[in-house]
Amino acid sequence: MMYLILTLFVGLCALAWYQKLKKLEDTKKKPFLWKTGFTLILLSVIFLTVTGRLHWIGAAITAVIPILAFLFRWSRRIFPLLKIFGGIKQKPSQFKTKTLQISLNFSTMSMSGKVLEGKFAGKNLEDLNSSEFEELTRDCKLNDKESYALLYAFSAIKGRNDNFQDQNYTKDKITDMSEEEAYEILGLENPSSKSEISKAHKRLIQKLHPDRGGSDYLAAKINAAKDKIS
Repeated sequence: MMYLILTLFVGLCALAWYQKLKKLEDTKKKPFLWKTGFTLILLSVIFLTVTGRLHWIGAAITAVIPILAFLFRWSRRIFPLLKIFGGIKQKPSQFKTKTLQISLNFSTMSMSGKVLEGKFAGKNLEDLNSSEFEELTRDCKLNDKESYALLYAFSAIKGRNDNFQDQNYTKDKITDMSEEEAYEILGLENPSSKSEISKAHKRLIQKLHPDRGGSDYLAAKINAAKDKIS
């Protein structure tokens, strides 16, 4: 009976953990996973201590420490080389308007979105059903042209843009962009070198150009971001 209760408790915790992970933005998922890992390690050590099984764990840790120290020293030396040769992945690019916030993972081209205000504020775009998505689209088309253009880009990448019309944006139409927003769009740390900015811009524009499944709006934002910080 005790094992059944324990199994049920662990299952409920796992379900709650998954639901929370699903709602997080891409940029917050990795820190959350690291925190989860450390928590599980701590709980395992406590459990082994209480049950008197920690003695062999201590011996294993003693044997592994020199290996971890070597790997740490090696990673510190190899990290600059990876950066030079472009081996460091960009962070997810963030596109934000008055109504929407879209996160694009460059390496996988996966896109997630969140509604910031209005009837569906706080909801993820992926969780909206067809009628809700159409209602949001109509509202943006009437009241927030830039958000409508971002919705078009989101739908184009998701393959569901039959009912959209692109807004033919150029970078001249993009105004009031801050440096912080520019770095977020390019998926870079502030500050970054001109070489890093150029590489990030090239990679994104190659993926998100209208001729390659992107949109005029995304291309305009990426070009404007490069001009802002280069």
